[in-house]
Amino acid sequence: MAWPLVVCAVLAVEWSLLHERIEADIALLLASGRDAAVAPAPGPVLPPLPAAPAPAADGAVGSVDLRTVRACGAGQDCLVRIHVGLRPAPEPVAVDWTVRLDDLCGGAGATLAGGTVSVPAGVDRADVVAAVRVPDAAATALTVVTGGAGAAASPAVRVPPTGGCAP
Repeated sequence: MAWPLVVCAVLAVEWSLLHERIEADIALLLASGRDAAVAPAPGPVLPPLPAAPAPAADGAVGSVDLRTVRACGAGQDCLVRIHVGLRPAPEPVAVDWTVRLDDLCGGAGATLAGGTVSVPAGVDRADVVAAVRVPDAAATALTVVTGGAGAAASPAVRVPPTGGCAP
């Protein structure tokens, strides 16, 4: 029956060595949640992405996707990869494409690049890498829109990915 004495001795040694630390931790625990919540400093507001300017897929075009090749930001040249998924056709297909930019804070829009891709008969995809100059704006979105063989639009991609508007 010596175990209660051993436990008391261990607790007494711990209290004598760690007294200030234990008191500080207990005070911190008791004070938590009682301080007035400090609101974080207002940061940029992440605006919603624009709606696609064309139907999801039409005609020979089955899907459209836009990706940045590497990280890019406002005021920079940006390489983008455009992927157009096609429904294979028995004849060659010409796909017109444009890269559209939307200023998410200012509301302005512009066409940055465009072109036409000729796809041989029976092929189910077309891929293009294009350089676009993203203007110096806080938050923009890029979208690719197709025409010719079929109207379709990609989901919008934020450039820069974390850009936001001042509150």
